[in-house]
Amino acid sequence: MRTVRITAKTIEVAVEEGLKQLGISREEAVVHVVEQPSSGLFGLIHKKMAVVDISAPDEEIPEEPAEEPKAEEKAEPLQEAKPEEKPEEPAPAPEEKAVEKAKEETKDKFVFKQEEQDKTAEEAKKFLASVFKGMHLDVTMECMMNEERILLNLHGEGLGILIGKHGQTLDALQYLTNLAAGKAFHHHYFVLLDVENYRERRKDTLEALARRLAGKVKRTGEAVKLEPMAAGERRIIHLALQNDGAVTTESEGEAPHRYVVIRLKD
Repeated sequence: MRTVRITAKTIEVAVEEGLKQLGISREEAVVHVVEQPSSGLFGLIHKKMAVVDISAPDEEIPEEPAEEPKAEEKAEPLQEAKPEEKPEEPAPAPEEKAVEKAKEETKDKFVFKQEEQDKTAEEAKKFLASVFKGMHLDVTMECMMNEERILLNLHGEGLGILIGKHGQTLDALQYLTNLAAGKAFHHHYFVLLDVENYRERRKDTLEALARRLAGKVKRTGEAVKLEPMAAGERRIIHLALQNDGAVTTESEGEAPHRYVVIRLKD
């Protein structure tokens, strides 16, 4: 099998270049994406190119019998070979089945281990340190843990860039941190990021907003629609008003533009 490895800005460009070098069509090629392209964290650092292996399979050579078969004997194996020449869907890769099975088994048998959580926390701090170094930020990481989560509270000057509008940048950084730190133990140990206790302040702000808008709904009798929020922030609104006997809350709309509606109970 002839194989070329192409590095390009996108997977499509890499595939086209590989097909050109091998002189084959897209239908003949076997394409394996080695590395997905990435624009980098916040579009600033760790940019990655697409890396793709394109292969031209060798022609299959049928096994030859020891003696030349007679003409009538040749027809039968050719008939049996026809279904194999047009598989419409490739069979699932054995390694993919094994990975999924391992994940399910690991999930069912998960037992909390302090040393695994400690290792996850160290990997998270190592990843974040590389990010902050690339952004030229001086950050102190305060780590607190229980069996439910690892909390890394970040302290330093000028860290507003890590929060973003309504915490969107912080949520993105948290997601990447969990990807980087949780691979070894199938993401059993969740890493929560905070900046100068921003999440607690934001929670207090949202709870106060929920109570104020609920009061407006009671006074006017009209439903109030909040601005789109992430799932975690919508949950804060729901919990803040769950014991209010006069109003009810519902999430409406499609992600990522889902929002909370507060209305009077029927």
